[in-house]
Amino acid sequence: MTMQHIILPARKKILVYFLYIFISCLFTSGLNIIHAKYMLDVPLTPEAFVVPVFAGLLFGYLLARIKLLQEQMSLVAYTDPLTNIYNRLHFSHFLDSEIDRVKRYGGTFSLIFFDLDQFKGINDEYGHPVGDETLREVANIVQKANRSADIFARYGGEEFIILTPATDISGATVHAERLRKDIAEHRFSEIGNLTCSFGATEYKKDQDDVGALFKRADAALYHAKNKGRNCVELG
Repeated sequence: MTMQHIILPARKKILVYFLYIFISCLFTSGLNIIHAKYMLDVPLTPEAFVVPVFAGLLFGYLLARIKLLQEQMSLVAYTDPLTNIYNRLHFSHFLDSEIDRVKRYGGTFSLIFFDLDQFKGINDEYGHPVGDETLREVANIVQKANRSADIFARYGGEEFIILTPATDISGATVHAERLRKDIAEHRFSEIGNLTCSFGATEYKKDQDDVGALFKRADAALYHAKNKGRNCVELG
């Protein structure tokens, strides 16, 4: 799942801004006319129309700024600032909801946990700016390969996690293997080639809680590292 629902496109922002101004001008002008003519019983003057227009412009600007601040707060709360995918905290909300859904309606889901092989060496050899750009490139590769329903997040450091709804372990394995291959075959702009190790596990409704599920996924990733990296292991 991408972040397009959080940030409005620039053209839509402009339209929303002018809509706020139009509504504000109309509202303040209407109130002024009602107040002057029907409550104060005073004659209407040009100022009775001009002043509300300026008030409406100011009010519309303030509404637009509030909307922008709300979007920025959502961006900070929900996303990882480096890769612009979901952060760990927001991912946990999706995971809790998916567990509740499976318990109530049945079905299953899987987790794919992966990290970049030898990432510390990239930072040491090329510097942290190149390491950051590598993380962004990996996130872009995975986002392009994920389904729209998949929940993709940066778990921390060079670790990433994917929640795959309505997907059993065999489906998760196929998806993880595709991601592994896409990353391994990608030519990174600064470092050349890179590999990742993957751990995948399926949710077991009758015995899993969040802790057990993460522990199994993490153990599978650990096995992939011990096996020589650049592979998919199951938990």
